[in-house]
Amino acid sequence: MVKKIYKDIATYYDRLMEGVNYEGWIEYIKNICVLNQLNPKTVLDLGCGTGTPTLYLLKEGYRVIGVDGSIEMLKVAKKKLSPFNPVLILSKFENFTIKKKVDLLISLFDSLNNILIEDELLQTFICAENCLRKGGLFVFDLNTIYGLSLMNSSSTFTKESRGVYSIWKSKFDRKRLQTTLSITLFVSENGNYRRIEETHMEKGYSLYTLKRLLRKSGFTKISFYEHLTFRRPRLKTKRVMVVAKKD
Repeated sequence: MVKKIYKDIATYYDRLMEGVNYEGWIEYIKNICVLNQLNPKTVLDLGCGTGTPTLYLLKEGYRVIGVDGSIEMLKVAKKKLSPFNPVLILSKFENFTIKKKVDLLISLFDSLNNILIEDELLQTFICAENCLRKGGLFVFDLNTIYGLSLMNSSSTFTKESRGVYSIWKSKFDRKRLQTTLSITLFVSENGNYRRIEETHMEKGYSLYTLKRLLRKSGFTKISFYEHLTFRRPRLKTKRVMVVAKKD
């Protein structure tokens, strides 16, 4: 049986991600909406995790629904977002659904790279299209194949964040276009250290495959950008932003 990811590290996830500029990502997405003449009021955050991007959106007055596959991560999000009491849904990405369609659907920090089977990615795109109103946008980022390929067997780094010491080791499988990331945490508790281990896997998809699956899902206008820019992706682009419009 495959061990659930984000189960044991959920409590410490925000400390591990302290360097991520989520606020900058939200501002960038707002610019994407302006570029596409969309003034969203309702947002679905797919792979919301502990709810940090969701929190930024709620503070700015958006009505937000959070969807995630980890109940442990959603428990952290529920506590963090309690003043706003948003709707949080536990669901797999390939079969999530909501009662009322939204204007904007986002998925950040390579959440969709966790989908390792192409057909499941297609089903996720179909769910996204079904949850958007006409004219709505689906905006998400992914690690590119090139970006994942940099995570080879020599890619090992460590960091320390407020009592959490972590070791990150990765290995890229060129045949499967997948990276296996082994995370080891040493958490300081009452003068002792608790050891936590999790293994995460991410798959890379070509822009051609993404465009084909999005079109098959019903999306029409599809754009690709280098992350946090409006430049076209290049061969050595590490992270790509995808914008798909429902017409």
